[in-house]
Amino acid sequence: MAKPFPLMVLTPEREFYSGNAVYVSVETIAGSIGVMAGHVPMVSALGVGALVIHPAEGEERTAFHSEGFIEVRPDGVYILSQACEWPEEIDEKRAEEAEQRAYERIANTADNVGNMAHSKVALMRAMTRRKIKSMSNANMK
Repeated sequence: MAKPFPLMVLTPEREFYSGNAVYVSVETIAGSIGVMAGHVPMVSALGVGALVIHPAEGEERTAFHSEGFIEVRPDGVYILSQACEWPEEIDEKRAEEAEQRAYERIANTADNVGNMAHSKVALMRAMTRRKIKSMSNANMK
């Protein structure tokens, strides 16, 4: 069995996860990374994506994460994210509405680069939430 390490995931609102894990993966701005005990120390900016946690005991869990940072240290892994949600916390209707609003903003802000970038990030958040929710629903069947 893989060696466990302390994992802490924090958002501005709460301590999302705290416990021992044998593996965690996140989406950084450069792509997906996976971390196990003994990983080289590093800091990376998070993009929007899936947070996959393999706890030392129990089943693998997948959650939504938004922008933030991951810090890998010899004493553990620390993830700071603007938002993290377990699939059961994701409001599918709200995510669908957010996706539609983002598409509308993209269509109406083609001439404003700043608004376009903001709208694309909002779209990515909504689409990722819906994907994680639908993966969870499929696994429950």
